[in-house]
Amino acid sequence: MTEEKRPPHPSAHHAEHAEGAQADDDISPAELRYGLELGCWTTLALAPLLYAINGPAVSEDQFVVRTALVVLAACGAVGMRTYAWLRRPPS
Repeated sequence: MTEEKRPPHPSAHHAEHAEGAQADDDISPAELRYGLELGCWTTLALAPLLYAINGPAVSEDQFVVRTALVVLAACGAVGMRTYAWLRRPPS
């Protein structure tokens, strides 16, 4: 019996050529913090709109989850902004 030769998988070919570019695809901690902060501020900005669309909470559980989401987003946004402000380069 002879072995069948399979062509290499396309992702293996892509990986060979992308090795040098891999460092460009990595997300730095500063970029991650910026993205998380943006998500927090976006959540805060859209919370009133979502409340207007969905109406008041219909159960205590829903109220707790909505409130917790807004409080966590606010703490995250303010915390990330404070961290970025404290880590800024001296002028």
